[in-house]
Amino acid sequence: MRSTHTYNDLIKRGGVQSMEKNDLFYKRELWIDPGSPLSILFTSGSTGHPKPVVLTNIAIVNSTKILANHFGAFCLRYCAPLSMVHISTGIRGALLPSATRCTVIIPSQAYDAAAVMRAIDEEKCTCMMAGPALFHNILAHSDRHKYSMTSLQYVSLSGTSIKPELLRKLETELGIGRTGQVYGMTESASLLTSSLYAKSNDNRKHTSIGQCMPHIELKLVNDNGITVPIGIQGEVWARGYSVMHGYYNDCEKTAETITDDGWLRTGDLAKMDQDGYFYFVGRKKEIIIRDTGNVYPIEIEMVIGEHPSVSEVHVFSIPDSFTDAVVCAFVALQPTMTCEVEELKLFLSDKLAAYKIPEHIRFVGNFPRTSTGKVSKLKLAEIMVKEINTIS
Repeated sequence: MRSTHTYNDLIKRGGVQSMEKNDLFYKRELWIDPGSPLSILFTSGSTGHPKPVVLTNIAIVNSTKILANHFGAFCLRYCAPLSMVHISTGIRGALLPSATRCTVIIPSQAYDAAAVMRAIDEEKCTCMMAGPALFHNILAHSDRHKYSMTSLQYVSLSGTSIKPELLRKLETELGIGRTGQVYGMTESASLLTSSLYAKSNDNRKHTSIGQCMPHIELKLVNDNGITVPIGIQGEVWARGYSVMHGYYNDCEKTAETITDDGWLRTGDLAKMDQDGYFYFVGRKKEIIIRDTGNVYPIEIEMVIGEHPSVSEVHVFSIPDSFTDAVVCAFVALQPTMTCEVEELKLFLSDKLAAYKIPEHIRFVGNFPRTSTGKVSKLKLAEIMVKEINTIS
């Protein structure tokens, strides 16, 4: 196949390079501008259409180095379970060996819980980063007890609606040494926060997305771009080496997302405590605006997740001519567990205001996901609208 090279050919060519060719290599290396584009990766599209993100040499190379330093001794055998189009596998998974001399294990070409368990067991992986959906699937998998995951010294979860109970289960039921949360996005090329070293406080480790990563600035602002006080909710803005160059061929969207002084508007809402730990609140795009007040899906998801029969839940809205929006929920149950819609609503009645309780609840076996494994709430809304229109 044209324009492709095997790994063995690459090694052979590197071993017989003449000094003259090496000199040419180093000369060409000097021509590279650290601030020039290196890669274009697409966002997951979980809350909208995927956007092409242009990342620079300095963003990708340095984010890999900082990630390697952050994980430290944990990163001996790194498991990269997400698809190759995701930044954690396609970029960091490819570059981590050069930064840490670690081994990177890619279990499969596509999202596969069984392949991940098998890889961890056979390859004795020590570190992994993934979303909560993978671990829900692992905990519910019928073959879980065939594999040992005790080699994992550290696992970090990224995403929304991560219940503290899930992190505790990973430690107690799977024997994982340490768990925590991280926060980042494609537009930032890497992690913005991590709770890895919040080990002295289990509650903080399990509920917070962590503190700011090195060489990154974070602040929380109101709708006018003014920094909010500690403990007050605001939009997360980030600035530093890892911020994207922009969206490919979309100057207008880039200008909307990055301020003139380099701050990346993430579109995510959070709070910060007095020690600099951040707590995820939700995405601005996902706020459900009703005549009775604003509804934050993550709040409802966390409460529904407290029901003993619930394994995974995703809350969203569909348009309504009377109340602006109707709250809806798709719920996956634990294996062998049952639950009725009215039973779940009764459970929620003592924990949520009436206008926050989903009007439409559906129990499902799986969720529509993007190529990076994230649940597509746009698709959930489409499914719900189609179902309601069919019934009516």
